[in-house]
Amino acid sequence: MPNYNIHKIKSRRSYNLSEIVSLFGINRKTCSRWIKNEGLKVIKEDVSSLIMGSDLKDFIIKRRAEKKIPLKENEFLCFKCHKAVIPKTGSERIVKTGKRIGKENREQFQKIAICELCGRKIYKYLGVCQKD
Repeated sequence: MPNYNIHKIKSRRSYNLSEIVSLFGINRKTCSRWIKNEGLKVIKEDVSSLIMGSDLKDFIIKRRAEKKIPLKENEFLCFKCHKAVIPKTGSERIVKTGKRIGKENREQFQKIAICELCGRKIYKYLGVCQKD
């Protein structure tokens, strides 16, 4: 799902389809599909459907939460498999990224491994070096 900027939406304002299309830069059919198939609440169904800004925000936040894949500590997200996977044993290594993060100016590390299912490289960023 694209990262729609929900901060552009005013909660107490109503929007019609053409305003939502211009706000997010999406196709009109996408908005219609959200209403018909995916449960976006409509105030007034007419020639121009009206949608409350608060309902639109809640809808987008709910869709984002549904798409998230929760990861356990030893899991990586494989972009090819689109799953949480455990890496092949012995393929993990930790590399410095050369960047510093946070208020404490900590070094950033990256964990690199190989996906057990498809054999591609998978990555995970670490704030501090975690020794296994």
